[in-house]
This record gives sequence, C-alpha cells and structure tokens, in this order.
Amino acid sequence: MLEALTSLIALQALDTAADVARKRIGEMPALEKALDKTIADAKAVVDGVKARIADNETARRALEKETALIDGRMAKFEDHKASVKTNQEFHALNHEIEVAQASKGTLDDQVLELMSAAEELVAQRTTAEATLATVTADAEKQRTALRAERTALDADLARLTGERKAATPSIPAPALAKYEQILKNRKGIAVSAMVGGICTGCHVRLRPNVEQQVRKADALTQCDNCQRILHYVAPPKTDTPTADAPPADASPVN
Repeated sequence: MLEALTSLIALQALDTAADVARKRIGEMPALEKALDKTIADAKAVVDGVKARIADNETARRALEKETALIDGRMAKFEDHKASVKTNQEFHALNHEIEVAQASKGTLDDQVLELMSAAEELVAQRTTAEATLATVTADAEKQRTALRAERTALDADLARLTGERKAATPSIPAPALAKYEQILKNRKGIAVSAMVGGICTGCHVRLRPNVEQQVRKADALTQCDNCQRILHYVAPPKTDTPTADAPPADASPVN
C-alpha cells in the first residue's frame, strides 16, 4: 500500500476520534442543564405542595375566626335569655341561636375537611421532599461522572492533537493538502473504506476501473461521487454450508 495512503488512514482515525471527543464535550452543557431542570422540577413539586399547605392553614384560620365570632354571638344570646319577657322574643332568640349553631356546624365540617386535606398534603410533602433528595443525589453523581468524563476527554484530545501534529510532517504536502480540503468539505471524513466495490462514505457503487485502482493501492484514488480518498477493505467472510451438511433452513430428508 502507498505509504501516503497508510498515513492518511491513520490520520483519519485520529481526526475521527478527536471529532467524537469534541462532539461529546459539546453535548455536556445540555446534559448539565437537563440535570438542573430535573432538580428544578422536583423542587417545584415540593414548593407547590408547601404552597397548598400554607393556603390550607390560611383557610383554616379564617374559618376558626368565623367560628369564634359565632361562639361570641351565641354566648351573648344565652346571656340575653334572662332578659326576654315575651314568647315572641324568646322564639326569635331561639331562632337566632339555631341559625348560629347551623352556621357553626357548617364551619366545623369545613374545618374537618381542611384538616383531612392537610394530612394528605403533609404526606405529599414528605414524598416530594424524599423525591427531591433522591433526584439531587442522583444528579450530583451524574455531574461527578460528567466532570470525570470531561477530564478524560480533554486528555484524549490533547493526546490526539499531539499525535496528529507528530504525524503530519511525514505526509507529502500535496496528499496532506488534498486530505485537509476533503476533510473540510465532507464533514470530517476525508478517507473512506471501499467494501464490495462500494464507497462507505457515500454508499455509491464505484466504476470497475476505480475499484481496481483502489485495490492496487499504489496511488491516492478518490470516489467519483463524494471525492473521498478510498482504501480497500475486504468484505467480511460468510460461512457457506459444506457438501456434507445441508443449509440451516433445509428440510430433513425422510
């Protein structure tokens, strides 16, 4: 194989590995934001439950104040009974007391409903706070893993950059210039394998004479379609049934 082609294949491997590392690094800010959102969503649930608990307490206090006012009026009604002189006044006073008692009963029912709801809300808060703690702990573990991965990727990029810098001086200038131009125009892939007469870069079948040139590997041969530099890779071997063994899907002979 042409030495320049061998060098370009190796250079492509370095550039591809570097691109993978850079892509992964580029994904990390979004992953960090996703972790922040997960925590924020869990915290929002906790805050929402706490807000409903606060509203519940406010409503209960308001009802309890109304109940206290009714109790005060009823106490006055009881005190006023001693001064009642006619049956008409007595019946009117009893009616006021009955109305007040009915109102108090309604308020008491509402307070009980709110107390029952408060118990459920407290249970929801406990669950939501436990979920927030779990989500926060998991997110911190993922952040730690991301930081470790970023450190490793930075080290890989530094190594790959150094290896690339060391490799390029030995590549003939025209071949390197062609490679760099294709690399820029073809989204980071300048060298592609030819397998079974097909360019794996653009998946187009090559002309027979181009295929033969690639197989010879004594010059830099480019794909007519995508212009990538080609190198030959033998197709994977497939198992074929022997004469003594029927194919796997063959029916048994009776």
